[in-house]
Amino acid sequence: MAILDFMFSVKLFELTSSISIMTMLAEQAEKNVQLAVDAADESDAVKEGHFEEEAYDENGESYSRTHTYYSCGSCVGYDDDEVKLEYKSLIADLTRRSAYLTMFGLFEHRISGCLDLMIGLANFSGELKCKGPIEKAHAILKKGFDAKDINDIDHLTMIRNIMTHNDGIATDYHKIFCKKEKKTEFEKRLVKAIERTEGVEVNPFNNIIVDERFLRYAVAEFNRYATGLEQTIQSLHRQSPSH
Repeated sequence: MAILDFMFSVKLFELTSSISIMTMLAEQAEKNVQLAVDAADESDAVKEGHFEEEAYDENGESYSRTHTYYSCGSCVGYDDDEVKLEYKSLIADLTRRSAYLTMFGLFEHRISGCLDLMIGLANFSGELKCKGPIEKAHAILKKGFDAKDINDIDHLTMIRNIMTHNDGIATDYHKIFCKKEKKTEFEKRLVKAIERTEGVEVNPFNNIIVDERFLRYAVAEFNRYATGLEQTIQSLHRQSPSH
């Protein structure tokens, strides 16, 4: 049991200590966003360029016409203010998305390290039909530990999947949201995830947009879940007959 105690304390410590790493990532991401936004406001951030194209007058005679375009980073357009705003939005979204995916991967890895020990401690023998480590851990908490008071973090998983597998596009979200007939389970999960997650909205093109609240909210949710999981496991472990 001493070995189990040591292994379990290490695994739980690794899980809960990941929160401080996430906090650091979130804070650094927001600093990077601010630096990028400030840089975009510098006088030389938006570049002006020109290109020639062939045009025709009312008599059908061709002539050369000069067009002016503007670029800021990878964003290009005919209006300098619009290009700057597009760049700011893009760099903020990519920075926050990258930080979030790193956080999620870290949390998922740490949860995965606890699974075998959770199964052993709970004497869980049921079949785990869910695929991801976080979903498996929640199934064990509910069925093995009877911890029904810990809300899942399925909404964070859903946001992560959209970012990872669908390039941040919540396909047909607005159509699904307004759907009158019965929604599928996936559609219910999608709508619930967007509504539940602070700092997330979907633009008219079904792209997920995250603002400055999102990373802070995600860290808080990961912390809530890790703390609840730790308290539940430690409580049952202390009640074990061998203690």
